[in-house]
Amino acid sequence: MDSSLIRPELPVGMIGEKIRSIRKKSLLTVDDVAEKIGLSQSMVSQLERGKAKPSLDTLWKLSILFDVSLSYFFEDIEKQSVIISRRDEQEILKMRHKNVQYRVLAPLTGRKLEFFEITVSPDQGEELQFYPHNGEEGGVVIQGELEVLIGDKTYLLKQGDSIYFDSTHPHAFRNPGNLPAVAIWTGTPWEPIN
Repeated sequence: MDSSLIRPELPVGMIGEKIRSIRKKSLLTVDDVAEKIGLSQSMVSQLERGKAKPSLDTLWKLSILFDVSLSYFFEDIEKQSVIISRRDEQEILKMRHKNVQYRVLAPLTGRKLEFFEITVSPDQGEELQFYPHNGEEGGVVIQGELEVLIGDKTYLLKQGDSIYFDSTHPHAFRNPGNLPAVAIWTGTPWEPIN
């Protein structure tokens, strides 16, 4: 079996050039970026020079800072036609929904779809943040119960139930149960609404 199909290495030099380019277009210094995304100035400099590999969590923070899609950093990168993603190598992300953990099931390398296992913590009464973005998404609950809040409506999903919706509607996730809810989720790459 071709081991390059299991976990492709990111071309860190190309990604670093994209980080530097968009930082300069945004008129931010390396120090500004470091402070805004919670990294050291040295680490941001290493990322830009291709001396360090950015985590997906870091790229996600950069995409929010620069108001670009996550796929921006992977544009023009050669895509493999078959990719196997081993569970022990899958990255875990905490993105915009603070109560949701995202396990990346397929590399986010400029693909047309993003594929996650999401785990939603039981509701602790915290205020939910609603996020709209361009695209479409949906998923199926494989454990527990999940409330998907879209606009002013709430949809309760139980194990085996699925949902599909237009992501331009503000949305959030809530777990009404006592145990973590788990769902398999997919959608088009996150892009800001202009």
